[in-house]
Amino acid sequence: MYYYRQLGAGRLGEAFGDAGKEADIVLRTVGMRRAAEAEWAQMPADVRKALEAYARGVNAFIHTHRDNLPLEFNLTGTTMEDWQPVDTIAFGKVMSYDLSDSWKRDLVMADVRAKLGPERAGQLFPAFPATGPFIVPGASSGSGAPAVQAYNDAIDQWLPPVSQEGLGSNNWVVDGSKSTTGKPLLSNDPHLRVQNPSIWYQVHLSTTDGKYDAVGFGFAGAPGIITGHNKDIAWGVTNVEGDVEDLFTEKLDPAGHPNQYMAADGWKPMQILTETIKVKGGDTVTQTVRITAHGPLLSDALSAISSTVGTQLQNQSFSLQWTALHPGHLFEAVYALQTASNWQEFRAALSKWSVPGQNFVYADRQGNIGYQMTGEQPIRKKGDGSVPVPGWTGEYDWSGYVPYEDLPRSYNPPEHFIATANNRPFGPDYKYPIQGDWAAPWRIDRIRELLTAKDKLGIDDFKAILTDTHSLMARDVAPYFASLKPTDPKTQEAQKLLQGWDANLSTDSVAATVYELSVQKAISETYMDDLGEDLFYQYLGEGGNSVLRGFQMLLTKPDDHLWHNGTAGKETRNDILTKALTDAVTELKGALGDDMSAWAWGKIHTITPRHVFGSQAIVSGIFNLSSQPIGGDNTTVSVSGFDFLAPFEVSHHQSYRMIIDAGDWNNSVAVYATGQSGQPYSKHWGDFLPRWQSGQYNSMLFDPKQIETNKDGVLTLTP
Repeated sequence: MYYYRQLGAGRLGEAFGDAGKEADIVLRTVGMRRAAEAEWAQMPADVRKALEAYARGVNAFIHTHRDNLPLEFNLTGTTMEDWQPVDTIAFGKVMSYDLSDSWKRDLVMADVRAKLGPERAGQLFPAFPATGPFIVPGASSGSGAPAVQAYNDAIDQWLPPVSQEGLGSNNWVVDGSKSTTGKPLLSNDPHLRVQNPSIWYQVHLSTTDGKYDAVGFGFAGAPGIITGHNKDIAWGVTNVEGDVEDLFTEKLDPAGHPNQYMAADGWKPMQILTETIKVKGGDTVTQTVRITAHGPLLSDALSAISSTVGTQLQNQSFSLQWTALHPGHLFEAVYALQTASNWQEFRAALSKWSVPGQNFVYADRQGNIGYQMTGEQPIRKKGDGSVPVPGWTGEYDWSGYVPYEDLPRSYNPPEHFIATANNRPFGPDYKYPIQGDWAAPWRIDRIRELLTAKDKLGIDDFKAILTDTHSLMARDVAPYFASLKPTDPKTQEAQKLLQGWDANLSTDSVAATVYELSVQKAISETYMDDLGEDLFYQYLGEGGNSVLRGFQMLLTKPDDHLWHNGTAGKETRNDILTKALTDAVTELKGALGDDMSAWAWGKIHTITPRHVFGSQAIVSGIFNLSSQPIGGDNTTVSVSGFDFLAPFEVSHHQSYRMIIDAGDWNNSVAVYATGQSGQPYSKHWGDFLPRWQSGQYNSMLFDPKQIETNKDGVLTLTP
């Protein structure tokens, strides 16, 4: 809670010194704390009361444990200030920020377009398939390179556990006609960055008056259940992936119109703020924040931490417009969701869910299932928000947001199931041009494949789907490598593993290892010469699933110009793939030895939940959990992806797995990757990791008698 408060307020330097200073400059400029304070000022009385009560409970602990705070406070020499309701709201903004962080991609896209032209840039950033699959098919039912690198170096290490390669989640729900129980079953697994302790906290929230009785997952720092069920309904979420951030280049004239910016109807005054940033062990930093009608001048912050802001925006001022920087209603939605008892009340609660946009699936005890897209989705007068645009003409401004009643939804569909995996929520005939970085269809296609493989599904079937490591991308791509004609004997031996391979990226698969490294090598061989080294690495960092999807689509064009790397003679697809496969085998032989049977995927593809202090050798053994081998990759239902710039340690994962039985809440199960305790040496510090890694679960009991019978202990907090 302390950490996320410092993050939301841009006060990391107070605890971490110079290491947090540049992040604070960016965070103060963006202004999540300012936005939270504005939101608190218009918060309805009942929600204010709930947040105030939560803060009082937190502060009661702080006041009685001043001399016994967690170990991190001793190591940093910091103390815990009283928690404020605004801290909770700011935490919501922080989560929204990393789930909406598309402006860096816009800067890289601008440079890629300038380098290759719009058509070839489109090959590297392919659109979602026009044929779907969509969540609601009709959807009528309802470089910035140097600056980006400096930003990533300064702030990405501090942000919540999300990364571009794994930004997303899975959820699905089946109705009673398709379940073995005769009632709906619902599953959810959010994909977040690996960390310890987990960002989630499993909780059963129950009050003696019976008003609140809900169980599931929430956050330390915010009251309420974010995903789970109450006594009547269940819900789960995935990220919508809508583009809710735009960059506007602003026209300034410091000499003729100081502290003003050009708008469509003339020069306007900027809002000018002075932020004082305290730095532990260093000098205080003063940052001037300038704000236009679009938002804060992000270029001021980036210029403060980097001398270069990219080829397309060098020496230009640009502002960030983001839906979360005006007062929203997120915690009004969370508050109402706790007691919603049917589809109508569920949708009424979600009408307040402003940011971050989420795909909600729904089930209730009466047997109904549903889906609702949420979040404020901007309507642009012109453009698609994929690159920075002129801000002074007004032609690219936002004209409003898509009305909630027009956002895609579905209720008791004829397919008897609903599934989402960050795929596009709407079909081609949807009337609003909502933009987004929709996930490639590998996960959603595989989920639908497994959901339709049997007439009826039970909890064990859901468990199997959640841990499925078959990659539809590998199923399509591996045969290209398998059909090559390499001349090196060791490469030929490795290639045979790919011939007839079932594309299962299991921990013991050697074929998976050969495939994964070959793809990495091929992507580098294909794109680096076209983009140049610096821009190529920025593309890997910000391209997300577009990197893999673009490469997969390029394979169908064996003579495309992108295959040619500029050397003498014209290279083809097979030339590049053969070199990539040969280089991969050579590297694996050097790293893992000549015995190919030792090249198991789990040998190099591991997960290590790390603490924010985990990079410090002297305490890493205290705060980090042990490494575990793991299957899957960025494209599998059981996501265990890695950053393309640092393969193959898992950077993001299924942060929890949850299966809910609407026929009997006590049959519900869940597990997440660390443990309930944030205290090293507690028996519940990291004790879930082996169960999570092996696909086991814990019961999610709901009935008070069963809870009493199976309890581990009781902690009583007396006001």
